[in-house]
Amino acid sequence: MLRYFLSAMMFLSLLLTHAAAAAQAYPTKPIRLIVPYPAGGPTDITARTFAQKVGEAWGQQVVVDNRGGANGVIAQEIAARAVPDGYTIFVHTVAYVINPLLYKVSYNNARDFAPVTLVASFPLMLVIHPSLPVTSVKQLVALAKSQPGHLNYSSYGQGSIAQLAAEMFKNAESLNIVHILYKGAPQALNAAVANEVQMHFPSIATGFPQVKAGRLRGLAVTSRQRSALMPNTPTMIEAGVRNFEATSWFGMFFPAGTPKPILDKLYQEMLKVVRLLDVKAQLDAQAFDIIGMGPQEFPQFLEAETRKYAQVVKLSNIKVE
Repeated sequence: MLRYFLSAMMFLSLLLTHAAAAAQAYPTKPIRLIVPYPAGGPTDITARTFAQKVGEAWGQQVVVDNRGGANGVIAQEIAARAVPDGYTIFVHTVAYVINPLLYKVSYNNARDFAPVTLVASFPLMLVIHPSLPVTSVKQLVALAKSQPGHLNYSSYGQGSIAQLAAEMFKNAESLNIVHILYKGAPQALNAAVANEVQMHFPSIATGFPQVKAGRLRGLAVTSRQRSALMPNTPTMIEAGVRNFEATSWFGMFFPAGTPKPILDKLYQEMLKVVRLLDVKAQLDAQAFDIIGMGPQEFPQFLEAETRKYAQVVKLSNIKVE
């Protein structure tokens, strides 16, 4: 019996040694980085910056593979089927947790992916058209309650973070506000500028310039802390909406089964990358908050995000037509 035990322990030791050696040699060939959106968007631009920096540090090319469509579902299905050898990295946003709540997907987040790092998050902001006679969230709530069904908000897709943030606000304050759907994020923002709708939840990166120019009025940001770009603008929580937090984010994943030493290697490299001055400047310009969450904590974060948005989808009866 002891002999079998010792043999098993020796075999396990050899496996661990082999895995560690493989991770130390990794990578020995180019790596594919799957991006779930078309080239030129903010997720793609950020991914390309990270791909370049990681590739330079590791001495191997990191090739960006744009697979847009179905709000990232197509790319995620491809990533789920990839060989878990460390040569396919997948990046995604908050849509990673939202899509399975709305679409019939062939993958399972918990089963098919190994979360590596929550690199950064980027808050939204609540903006209104300046013609609206309010200057605070509290006043907006009072106005909406005095005119049920009269105020509209814009978003750029069923289940988009802009819609979910607005529905969270609506549910938290028991408001009757109307959702107006637009083709894309620029159109949804322009609708607020043109006063086609009275409110919108854009990213700070796109909304702040409009606020600065006086074309929109910013009432609050959706993160738990104030934004460095808008230090005088309160958070939604400070403005009186309890426990309100709705941000998008940038996360990195491997297919499930990828050796842990490789996960750890990418995580440690990304901690270095986000500290580079040129990368930090790019993230700051987009109002990104660097998070740097690793493989131990990231899965719990994803579970919490899934629970939060599942409740919003259910309460608001959000469906993809």
